[in-house]
Amino acid sequence: MLRFKALLIVLLVIGLIALYVLEFRWFDRTIGMRRLALYGMSIGALLGAALARHFSRQAGNTIEKVQLYLFFVVFCTLFAPFFASVSNRLLSFSAPRAKRVEFFEEQAFFSDRFGLIEGEKVAPAGYYTFFYYQGQLRRVKSRYPLLPERQRGEQAELLMKKGLWGFEVVVD
Repeated sequence: MLRFKALLIVLLVIGLIALYVLEFRWFDRTIGMRRLALYGMSIGALLGAALARHFSRQAGNTIEKVQLYLFFVVFCTLFAPFFASVSNRLLSFSAPRAKRVEFFEEQAFFSDRFGLIEGEKVAPAGYYTFFYYQGQLRRVKSRYPLLPERQRGEQAELLMKKGLWGFEVVVD
């Protein structure tokens, strides 16, 4: 029974890591993601300390207590940005709205898993869209151009959804 629980926990952690990697795409589309991640990490560290305090009562000695504290604080801190982003994006009750932005630039980027061969024609792997929103220059990453054929300084509209925690996400 103990082996089954351990296997289940390992599969759960691997699944969480896979979901975390898939969420990176949305990190690049969230306005203020750095701040959201820092808030999430702070709350994750506090939650990890609370869990560690609860479970450390069962520890036999000081070394086990330190191990429990390290495990819970590090684990919760590392996974907090994932949960913050997912909850901000998926638990939002607001509908996507067109927001006015000032277009700055759109750049294609090229990448290949095995490198680019000189002289080979390669399609762009994605696009960086730069725009001014709320007085700051922002950058979002997407697979397709979000504001094609725009000139610098031109007003445009981007579809954004206000998240649960107040951080806006650029949607397709």
